[in-house]
Amino acid sequence: MSQVIKCSRLLPNACRLIPRYASTSSHVNTTAEQAENAGNSKYLFGTAAAFGTACLFGISAFAKEIEDEDDEEEDEEDEEEEEYDEEEEEMSAMIEASLSEALELPTADGKYEKWAAAQQRYLLLSEAKRAAIDLRDVTAEELAECDSLYDAGKLTDCEDKLVELNTVSPGNDEVLWRLARIKWIYGKGYQSNHQHKVFHVAHAMACEAAEINPDNGNAHRWIAVLGHFRAEKEGIKAGVLNMEAMKYHLDRAIECNPDDNIAWTLLGHWYMELADMTRLQRRWSRMFAKVDPPAGSYKKALACFVKSDSIEPWVQNTMHIAKAHLRLRNKEKAIEMFQRIRDETVIASCEDYRMRKEARIYIHKLTDPSLYSKLMSIIYDGYLESYRIPLVMRDTQSQYIHGDAHYYMITGKEYTV
Repeated sequence: MSQVIKCSRLLPNACRLIPRYASTSSHVNTTAEQAENAGNSKYLFGTAAAFGTACLFGISAFAKEIEDEDDEEEDEEDEEEEEYDEEEEEMSAMIEASLSEALELPTADGKYEKWAAAQQRYLLLSEAKRAAIDLRDVTAEELAECDSLYDAGKLTDCEDKLVELNTVSPGNDEVLWRLARIKWIYGKGYQSNHQHKVFHVAHAMACEAAEINPDNGNAHRWIAVLGHFRAEKEGIKAGVLNMEAMKYHLDRAIECNPDDNIAWTLLGHWYMELADMTRLQRRWSRMFAKVDPPAGSYKKALACFVKSDSIEPWVQNTMHIAKAHLRLRNKEKAIEMFQRIRDETVIASCEDYRMRKEARIYIHKLTDPSLYSKLMSIIYDGYLESYRIPLVMRDTQSQYIHGDAHYYMITGKEYTV
């Protein structure tokens, strides 16, 4: 089509080749000159006319070729639609045959033919299984089996069972939040660029479960957890904006299930993280993120941790209680909680060993501090781990203490592959 437009543009250019002569009083030509000019103009006019005729023929030829190409494309599309309809009819017939157990498996000799036959067989059997599925409700025994597989660390079997239950009972909130939990665990082991996608899918599953049943406390708890991890991958601004949503879903989880000790621990951790924010961080969030972070409180955090410990004691929550006492400068109570972790923790997993080791380090630093720590404690009137001086000193922490304890805090128990 562009070539047709180019040819059509040549006609006015060709017509411009014909000279135009103006007879004025100041320019008088002789008879011979006039005759010569007339001959030249006739020659140029004939040349321009021939060129214009050739352009017109070219334009018509190109237009005819374009029409032929359009007709060929329409014929090809019609043929593809007919082939697609025939393939659909064949697939439907093969599915019916497979359901009646009269299926003949495709065979082939070549390498690529065998691969195509295997793909066809896989798709055929998948469609046959979907056609044969009977929808039903999920029983409590099946959910208990999934939970036992999860507690035993058999994540693959647990995921297969949950996918099966989600197929026979789509839209079940109990199945969806458990699937979101499995995907979150798998996402922790992926690379950073793929983690955000997995967390996004898991967060969508948890939100769908909460939409189906707004009174499901586990769904709200996992919305808060996955929203935190998703915002963590999107940047600091997204994390600040997610604070209010996380608080809302944790409150809803506690409202739906007041005996959820993990939700109480997460809420206490939320208060502690906000209380740990310095003035510079809050000023940055107000200036760049245009959000004023909520106010945190060590006392509220300690109350949440104590409530969780009264429901079901677990070592990670006890560690948070001890750290909250350090923030409130209750040195004796903090040492008491660290000694409880050291003496009462039974080493059954790597996380138990890590918690006990961290407690031993804190006890050593609180009971036998270094000369430098004693000097700092005297100068700033602090208690080792508890001085909060913005832009001068932050809470010190041993390099041997592992910082990735958020996973175990959320699950509420040890998990090993």
